[in-house]
Amino acid sequence: MIERITKNLWVAFFAVLVAVVAVNLLSPALALRFDATEEGLYTLSKGSKQIAQKLENPVTLKLYFSKSLSGVPLQVKHYGQAVEELLKEFVRLNPSQISLEIYDPKPDTDEEEWADKFGLSGADLPSGGRFFMGLAALSEGQEKVIPFFDPRREEFLEYDLSELLLGFTKPKRVKVGIISSLPIMGINPGPLQQMQGAQPQPAWAFVEELKKTSELVELHPEEPVPADVTRLIVMHPKHLSPRAEYEIDQFVLGGGELVLLVDPYARMDEQARAMAQFNRGGPQAGSDLPRLLQHWGIEYSANQILGDLEHPSQVNAGGGMAIPFALWHSLDPGSFTKELAATKGLEQMLLVEPGGFKVKKDSPLKYVTLIQSSQKGGMVDTMALQFTPPTQLNQQVADNPGQWQMAGIFTGEVTSAFLQIPEAPKPKEGEPAPAPRPHLEKSQKPTRILLITDVDFLHDNYSVQVIDFLGQRIVRPLNDNLVFFVNMMDFLSGSEELMSIRSRGRFSRPFTKFEELAAQASGEYRRAEQELNQKLRQVQQHLTELDHQKQGGQAGLSPEQLEKIKEFRAEEKKTKASLRKIRQLLRQDIENLQQTLTLANLLVVPLLLVFAGGLIYRRRFS
Repeated sequence: MIERITKNLWVAFFAVLVAVVAVNLLSPALALRFDATEEGLYTLSKGSKQIAQKLENPVTLKLYFSKSLSGVPLQVKHYGQAVEELLKEFVRLNPSQISLEIYDPKPDTDEEEWADKFGLSGADLPSGGRFFMGLAALSEGQEKVIPFFDPRREEFLEYDLSELLLGFTKPKRVKVGIISSLPIMGINPGPLQQMQGAQPQPAWAFVEELKKTSELVELHPEEPVPADVTRLIVMHPKHLSPRAEYEIDQFVLGGGELVLLVDPYARMDEQARAMAQFNRGGPQAGSDLPRLLQHWGIEYSANQILGDLEHPSQVNAGGGMAIPFALWHSLDPGSFTKELAATKGLEQMLLVEPGGFKVKKDSPLKYVTLIQSSQKGGMVDTMALQFTPPTQLNQQVADNPGQWQMAGIFTGEVTSAFLQIPEAPKPKEGEPAPAPRPHLEKSQKPTRILLITDVDFLHDNYSVQVIDFLGQRIVRPLNDNLVFFVNMMDFLSGSEELMSIRSRGRFSRPFTKFEELAAQASGEYRRAEQELNQKLRQVQQHLTELDHQKQGGQAGLSPEQLEKIKEFRAEEKKTKASLRKIRQLLRQDIENLQQTLTLANLLVVPLLLVFAGGLIYRRRFS
């Protein structure tokens, strides 16, 4: 009987195993797909379908994938197959306008030569040959390429392909003007500067992203904005002259779109930080457009930083421990408005010491919130940031609770903030003065103004990870900072299809249990640390008093005084021991959780197979 049961269990087990293998082998041939992820990560979004279906001219996709080349890591080849399958899905959406050609470029062949002509990146392998995994897209004389598909950008594959196709539906690129006190466009030092040690700096990643769909031009702040510029990005405007503010005022009245980024404390403003140190702790100059913001009914201070006790970031407090810091905002989905597709799917952002603003009731513009603090937001003077510990800054935030805005869109019509026209700068010697333009007293048509009170969040340090992969500069987002900003540019351009793709779910999932354990233990650590510091101060104060007594003529210390010091030092030793114990318990809890998760991952599949075999056995013999 036992032998019969054992035999039947083995038969059931192998039956389930054969079924699993058969499903895996047959499903690709049958084109069967089932997306079991929570947010549909493997299903083409609605935006991709809309982009593919609105193509009016035929597009030929040429995939160069060295699938037969040996010496290529297996996971890279698997990713190439995933790229191929996704391209076929795009073809299925609009077969009359999208066609796919797949090439396997071997050494010294016409396919390899064409891959080079298209500018695709071929990686030299130690085993010989060059590995290609790139795409060239052709349509009506236009040519667009993806030099190499980086497996580490897998979660953005659909967006990259949809963005490429969308480029064939837009005959004209948007011209965007840039006014910034920061080197966001990159730095190319001259020969003399290079001899003095200056190094070239690439443009910020968000600039490179904007260049894909827009033509960017740097503008002088005191000169009129060219007529063909439809959008103006003003980033970290510091000490702008009245004439510069006037030119921005006139651009807005003409119906131009304004993207304004101000910051009370920009960490990427190296010149301002150096001046603050030179002035021995003087406040770092923030950025502002005081006349325009006030005229538009916006309350903002360039000397105050916004903190939020509900969305702090963990920062290093020394000793290998982290503490929550309210002035660095780790935003979650609850921080973003659900009214716009541009922010609906955002999961996490990091704002670094941003400012905050409020909209007056009598503002002439209609306002839509994009990002706001919780009710536990509060302001801190920029002066305090340089000398005050994070725990005390958190307390200052708690002392002034309230909700503040950090990003939003204003729409409507306004009047000019200038009753008198500021004097224009004199032209350079030998150059003609620009032709005068008529003064606009009110809006010629409705405008849109995007206001964000942080600039550091767009710097590469806080938004992306830059990787050198096979000679290519690959950019991987660290969070949704870059996503948010480019989403807003697409919103202003009316490209909601791209927004719906970029705002999809991410593969990374936070370990909430780990975070809870770390927060709990760090809270205990901070309380114990405060007790220890208080006792240390008492010891130091007592020793100082004894030293003064000794200098006043008393000889030596009394037995009572020595005993008191001994008690304090014993208490100090005891508290330090408790701190070590807390750290040990924290590590032990995390290690136990890791072991539990590892064991569960190892056992879940075998247990499912055994369970399925048991069900088959019961049905067969019941």
